[in-house]
Amino acid sequence: MKNALLFCLFFTLNFGLSAQAPAEDLRIFPNPVTTTFEIGYSDRVKDVLVINMVGREVKAFDFGAKKKYDIADLPQGMYLVQLKDADDKVIHTQRVKKN
Repeated sequence: MKNALLFCLFFTLNFGLSAQAPAEDLRIFPNPVTTTFEIGYSDRVKDVLVINMVGREVKAFDFGAKKKYDIADLPQGMYLVQLKDADDKVIHTQRVKKN
């Protein structure tokens, strides 16, 4: 009886998780960046901002699926890449190294 209840619980949780929509992939890659970077899948991202370590925005892009974002003209160093939604709210920030 106990095993049957555990099996039902496991099956229900497993099926419920697999029935959900695919998770967003907000990775920014490659990291470190040499000239361009990409962003994984997301249906919420609208804008991509590149911010230097002083806090000043140095690049801004409109988000596009499978789009490459060019930062070749920026000097080597550390940057923050911020992803914003349609309401201009930050939904993800990642530090990237520019080689």
